[in-house]
Amino acid sequence: MYLRISQDRAGDGTSIDRQRQDCLALASSRGWTVAGEFVDRDVSAYSAKPRPQFEAMVSAIEAGEFDALLAYHPDRLMRRPIDLERLVHACTVADTRRIATVVGDTNLGDGDGLAMLRMLALFSAHQSDTAARRIRRKNDERAAAGLPHVSGERAYGYELDRMTVVESEAAVIREAARRFLAGESLVSIAGWLQADGVRTATGMNEWRTPTLRNLLKSPRIAGLREHRGEVVGDAAWPAIITRAEHEQIAARLAESAATNRRSPRRYLLSGRVFCGLCGTKMYSSPDGGRRRYGCRKGPDFGGCAKIFINAEPLEAFIVRAVLTRLDAPETRAAIQQTLVPDSEHATLADELATLQAQQDELVEMWTTRKLTSREWTKARDGLEPRVESVRRRLARFSTGTGLADFTGRPGSLQDAWEAPDMTLQRQAAVIGAILSRVVIHPAKARGRQVDLSRIEPHWIV
Repeated sequence: MYLRISQDRAGDGTSIDRQRQDCLALASSRGWTVAGEFVDRDVSAYSAKPRPQFEAMVSAIEAGEFDALLAYHPDRLMRRPIDLERLVHACTVADTRRIATVVGDTNLGDGDGLAMLRMLALFSAHQSDTAARRIRRKNDERAAAGLPHVSGERAYGYELDRMTVVESEAAVIREAARRFLAGESLVSIAGWLQADGVRTATGMNEWRTPTLRNLLKSPRIAGLREHRGEVVGDAAWPAIITRAEHEQIAARLAESAATNRRSPRRYLLSGRVFCGLCGTKMYSSPDGGRRRYGCRKGPDFGGCAKIFINAEPLEAFIVRAVLTRLDAPETRAAIQQTLVPDSEHATLADELATLQAQQDELVEMWTTRKLTSREWTKARDGLEPRVESVRRRLARFSTGTGLADFTGRPGSLQDAWEAPDMTLQRQAAVIGAILSRVVIHPAKARGRQVDLSRIEPHWIV
């Protein structure tokens, strides 16, 4: 007995149960014993998506395990001619002639019966294709009008109608976007969400970086309608973040594609400490109950292995230096210059959208043979640097955004540095916003006391 449902949105198997009841009643009326049951849920017979239970049934038929095949209707078995022919071949090999359904039987040994089944398969395929075209056209019309897609799971930040904002979730999205643009990693933000018990759209308390990345880069939360992988215009629902923020997030994700695949940061100055002798990066590791940053040699490191410094006093010194520098009026003035008003964000976002539209237009002109390959290449090569330039400018603004909460308010960063929500990732992001690297020079003398004159910070601002 084979049962299938194309869409089980409720997940309760109601339609499957109805099919089963009718098929069991038919088997009982004929005195048959159901020797096996195969069920495919949420799988269209017309799509190319694998049907595991259908494949298992075909194999069982070929092995001669059944005398007849039972289904609610022939279209539950197949809606593509190729599936019917596979089924017919399996039945022929095993000499299984009868296909019984609630609406009637088919004897595969009867040429007329097989011909009717093949005609039904062709008609079903045509029917499915027509329905698919109608659905695609309806989806195109809704997208052009800025209306949401009507199927699928609820989008985080919006009610099931996909139009009404869920304010509690919108606040989470805005905070996650703010943290990401401030330099915090996706791994760290996902950890914050889980620690605070924030639920996903499906009610799970398990935020993964791919889930978070897809949420933050989604045009939906910026009030943009995406269709077939492209933004086609403004959406009819309210935006949760600005378009400028959306473009900044996209730019940072494009520029740092590998960031979300890294392990969570373990040390405050990882990647920023360099050897004063050979110039290579120094790595932090335990050393006799303490931790230190050291230059390493070998094929994977390439350093001289001659410079080491205890991690705790180094990190404490850099934190004090960063906080002191942030409170300096000249530093705050320099940071303010990197902060861009929303109007400028919007201007850059519009400029990027215009350039991307020009790229799309070029592709269309080339595919319709309105441009030669040489003309298309020349035009494309002229646009690509401009697109990348705008993306880089948007990405750079995130540096100032990370410090925006602390500028113009002396001492506020010192107060916030030890706050519970000031994670290691956020602290490292603040440091990285004004400090490019720390060079460690050789010690002048051996001793337990750290010589702070060895430490040379290189400031960005």
